[in-house]
Amino acid sequence: MKFQISITSLLLALMMLVNLPAQAAVKASLNQSSVFEGDQITLSIQSDQNNDAQPDLSILQKDFEVQGSSTSSQINIINGNRSFRKTWTIELMPKAVGKLTIPEITVGADKTDPLTVTIANLPPEVAAETSKHIFVESSVDLDNKETYVQQQIPYTVKLYYDSAMQTGEVFSPQIENANIRALGNDKKYQVVRAGKKYVVVEKRFVISPEKSGVLHIPPTIVRGRIALSGGDSPNLRKRMDETDMLNQFFGGQNRNPFFNTPFDEFFGRRSLGPSRPFSISGEAIDVNVLPVPSSFKGDAWLPAEELLMTDSWAESPPELKVGEPVTRKLILQVKGLASSQIPDINISKPVGMKVYTDQAKSETPNDGNTIYGIRQIDINYIPGKAGKVTIPEINVDWWDVKNKVKKTFTLPEWDLTVAGNPAAVSENSNSAETSAGINAETTENETEQNITGQTDATETPEIWGWKTLVLLLLALMAILFVVFGFKKRTSKAKSLEAEPKKAVQLVDVEALKTSLTEACRSNDKHMAARLLLKLVRAQWNDQSIQNLGILAQALGKGREVIEALEKSLYSADSSDWDGSELDKLVIEGLYRKPVPLPQKQNGLKPLYPA
Repeated sequence: MKFQISITSLLLALMMLVNLPAQAAVKASLNQSSVFEGDQITLSIQSDQNNDAQPDLSILQKDFEVQGSSTSSQINIINGNRSFRKTWTIELMPKAVGKLTIPEITVGADKTDPLTVTIANLPPEVAAETSKHIFVESSVDLDNKETYVQQQIPYTVKLYYDSAMQTGEVFSPQIENANIRALGNDKKYQVVRAGKKYVVVEKRFVISPEKSGVLHIPPTIVRGRIALSGGDSPNLRKRMDETDMLNQFFGGQNRNPFFNTPFDEFFGRRSLGPSRPFSISGEAIDVNVLPVPSSFKGDAWLPAEELLMTDSWAESPPELKVGEPVTRKLILQVKGLASSQIPDINISKPVGMKVYTDQAKSETPNDGNTIYGIRQIDINYIPGKAGKVTIPEINVDWWDVKNKVKKTFTLPEWDLTVAGNPAAVSENSNSAETSAGINAETTENETEQNITGQTDATETPEIWGWKTLVLLLLALMAILFVVFGFKKRTSKAKSLEAEPKKAVQLVDVEALKTSLTEACRSNDKHMAARLLLKLVRAQWNDQSIQNLGILAQALGKGREVIEALEKSLYSADSSDWDGSELDKLVIEGLYRKPVPLPQKQNGLKPLYPA
């Protein structure tokens, strides 16, 4: 009987083991199931599969901001049994208050179980208490909050806090249809407001709008932890004490490996006892962005506070000689614009000279208040003939944003004298003397023949045939002297013409192709336009290709690709540009139509030419 009971028990145990669910290959967990508004939670995903599968975190973006992630792997061997574990740690910031669900997350062929987390509101008295210790001020330095497209908008964020703040993280605004650039280092100082002392951390930016209309600058957000004070309720203090202990145990926000803020060096990593999370924000700001004024008729839109261009020839005028290159260095400085926004300068070609322009050198320094776009252009002139030559003036049209008027900066023309090349003059002189000697000898022989023929008509046919042979030989020698003298002059002239070209800096076409390919594959339309024009000018040796309109007309194939790029640059529609077609065109080759290119075109210059 006992034996039968033992058998029955064994069978029941085996059936229970068979019916047990298999352990999931991946599982998810949270460090906290209940947090306050503005607090961060940590999601951990573990897998025992040793493969390249990655969790799909896009499903989290509806209710959470993914603020960082890390991966770790662990291999254990116990009694010859090998086990593997991979862990993903994801830092999440809830977007709303209430009960939120972390849905199933796919990792390869497996899925995690869904999880829930509760986000609680901070009591009103707590929010009021927070504003006594921490607040943010945001501002723009503009008259009537109005600016022009591409004009720089000075934007300042000031964070005020006292000793109650333990940690803080600043989130700069993400602005659509605009670029934002930080200026210099953060400033730190102290002020007194309503009789209370605050530490102020100030950061300055410049914002460049890319299209006209209303530009919305979202508020700057600061999140962190603040020490509990006497004004906090006992229940809140108890809840925060428990939360703070959990954070310390699980490595919560105070130990967040993704915690990164430009103000962090001022806040420090203090832990002064029980604390609670906070989340505050400054004001949102709307700016009216004006389009390019209809009164502006310049070649390219250039809104600036000030503009200056210097010429190296002003201090040291050049001495020109035929065939010898001279370099002219122009430096254009624009206050209130980045160097990438400075258009090409139109360099006119003087009559009787060759002109080569080296690749421009650009930088965008700042003085802590605004930016300065600086571009250096080196121009190489090679005179082709002696005499007087006029280097045309150089004009740069720009818009004075302070006085709201178009201005033109002009470098005056140069009237110079090109000296002859001594080597070329000596060669021409020798050739002339040789030719003159041959002609004189030939004329003398011909005259002698005529005189002899008139005075001695009775000479025998043998003598007449001998003299004829001599004259033919002399004529042949004269022809040979002329031919060899011409070849010698031509060879030396070519060498003189080729020598200056060796002194000109050549453009690295392969490097340009590589950079253009990268710009196309990253869909950077402005960079692609700049590099494309550089590449074509270098390949075709034609400096007249100054904009995409001219290039589209000159191409034998791919005109529609260039026109699509140009339309994307100037269109008010902010839709993304796909660079795959231009990438394909560059790989196949940029070929010119066999028809001459017009000297002038009405197309606009690139928005950000190189």
